[in-house]
Amino acid sequence: MNDYFLADDLSGALEVAAAFRQAGFPAVVTWSLEGWKACGPDEVVGFTTETRNAPPAAAAAAVMQALAWGRARGGQLLFKKIDSTMRGPVAAELAALATALPETTLLFTPANPHAGRIVRKGILHVQGVPVAETDFGRDPANPVKESSILGVVPEAAQNRTIALDAASDEDLANGIAAREAAGVPWVGVGSGALARALTPRLGAAHPTTAVKGARPALPPGAVLFVCGSAHPANRTQAGVLARERGLPVIEVSPANPGAAARAAVAAIRVHGGVALHIAPRGSDETSSDSRGALAAIVEATRTVVTYTGIRRIMATGGETARALCDAFGIDSLRVLEDIEPGLVLASADNGSGAWLLAIKPGGFGTEASWVRAADALGFSPGGPGKKQQPRPGD
Repeated sequence: MNDYFLADDLSGALEVAAAFRQAGFPAVVTWSLEGWKACGPDEVVGFTTETRNAPPAAAAAAVMQALAWGRARGGQLLFKKIDSTMRGPVAAELAALATALPETTLLFTPANPHAGRIVRKGILHVQGVPVAETDFGRDPANPVKESSILGVVPEAAQNRTIALDAASDEDLANGIAAREAAGVPWVGVGSGALARALTPRLGAAHPTTAVKGARPALPPGAVLFVCGSAHPANRTQAGVLARERGLPVIEVSPANPGAAARAAVAAIRVHGGVALHIAPRGSDETSSDSRGALAAIVEATRTVVTYTGIRRIMATGGETARALCDAFGIDSLRVLEDIEPGLVLASADNGSGAWLLAIKPGGFGTEASWVRAADALGFSPGGPGKKQQPRPGD
């Protein structure tokens, strides 16, 4: 039996898994039924449906299927993660929950106060501005059109949804306490901040032996940073990494990912690490095609890994992280620690050896996030990568 939670993307699933991990639960994130079946009986399973950018009908079907798998394995749904800006088919996923769990109340809030995302009088604000009036509302691929959190709750769930105002961690804790006192079945639906407020209470109700994840026994090697997110904060974080740890930043063009890979291999031999960053959209070096950009950075990463043997990687952006896992045959991640809120360290094994991965959402973090990831991954300045093979193109 595995109690479980659901998320709509990989980085969000890892954020929630880290909250469970901190509360004393061994936690695994997976996106396949095989990965779920392989989990130990005491592990909390975080299942990512990868529906952030899915059509509403497909998202609802994926949530229903995951709930059916959870029931078949005798598990209890502990939480449902959504984006803290309400991106994605939130209404469809809420409708699926309401249909599958007809006796359950939904405690709903996307609030994440530490990220400047609060709910006041039912309106989600990002840095003080209603979310639909921010850049998230103008996103060409997935615009947020509604700032009212009740405005995204479908009719099927209206009577069983408690929309929670929250501007602080205390507000989140109070909302949870009120649901507990009500004495009826309920499940939290919201941001990673709501999960962090909830998991200590679950740990108190279901005491477990505190677990400390074992880091994989990796040989000395280099560190690779891979950023497929266009969020501008990542350029600042990459710049701080370059200044503080001496790692160069190489931009990847969809038109020629091989050039970036060759430059990265050469840089790793000198600096012991490198950062690959997708070139800015609209520049002369790239197109605005996000699929092409993602394919390019995955191709460049695959080449770098082939020629250096790197097994320590930081990935920025849930879609990027998932694409890299698919590229290397990884279907599950065991959470080791929360480096900082939203930035998670995890281990993996694809059958050919161990990996150490740091993963965060594209828009999260402070200026020092990439530096903290480098330290958590075990970066040692000047440590060269493996030199088993010639450079690509030699």
